[in-house]
Amino acid sequence: MIRSTLSSWREYLTPVSHKSTFLTTGNVTPDEFRKAGDYLCHMFPTWKWNEPSKDISYRDFLPQDKQFLVSRKVPSNERAQELVSVSQNEPEVDEDGWLVEGQSVEKSAKQHPKSESAIEVDDIDEMMKDMEIQGNDDIVDMPVNQGERYYDLYITYSTSYRVPKMYIVGFSSAGVPLTPQEMFEDIAPDYRTKTATIEKLPFYKHSVLSVSIHPCKHANVMKTLLDKVRTVRQRRREEENREKDDQDDWEDVQEDLDDALRVDQYLVVFLKFITSVTPSIEHDYTMEGW
Repeated sequence: MIRSTLSSWREYLTPVSHKSTFLTTGNVTPDEFRKAGDYLCHMFPTWKWNEPSKDISYRDFLPQDKQFLVSRKVPSNERAQELVSVSQNEPEVDEDGWLVEGQSVEKSAKQHPKSESAIEVDDIDEMMKDMEIQGNDDIVDMPVNQGERYYDLYITYSTSYRVPKMYIVGFSSAGVPLTPQEMFEDIAPDYRTKTATIEKLPFYKHSVLSVSIHPCKHANVMKTLLDKVRTVRQRRREEENREKDDQDDWEDVQEDLDDALRVDQYLVVFLKFITSVTPSIEHDYTMEGW
């Protein structure tokens, strides 16, 4: 808990930066975090902004009703170790080339492979609109079993690292809060000693224990993923323009900008990364949108 206290003080003392560098560094500003949160809530209603409450410790650089994002009662039916052990001999990669840590063989068999040329990355808005998102009512009505757990997931903004930061708070199928040790069972083994930390939720005045995903590497990972999206878009555009005449310099610059991921889509990519850390928590409804 000493580390948690030091982290809280670091967040409090670090000045807020409003310079946008997300395409070159993977960092975001508070305003960009808010835009990305609005987009996530709009496209995926399982995510919501907090409601103003006297129990919240507000930070003045964010609106009171947009201090953090929350998704409640997210199911976890298997432990992370069980998922990872299924495919530890050979890493699995999905149809878009993303590493899927801990994905089970049964889940992979249900997926239909697609060629990379069929990936409509820059049509992400249209694809997301076509997705069917199940509400919390469907989750509550799921059959109860001893291995089933639920998680409340929180995403807030880290001023010290200038990236989103994830916190998870777990419950048993009977609604009993999980201990930190039990929540660590749903963190991929490779990340338990590297990026997962026991912390109190920093935005509530009362004490709520959670496991946080430390954001020290988030910017580098996000920069890599953003570059990957841009590369896929550029490759497809080059294929489409291969038989066309040479374009002028302005058109080339404009197309380079169009290839980049918009900042409001940042959290969609962020959740894809978090899936590798928490493979047994079924929160990434964005997977089918790529």
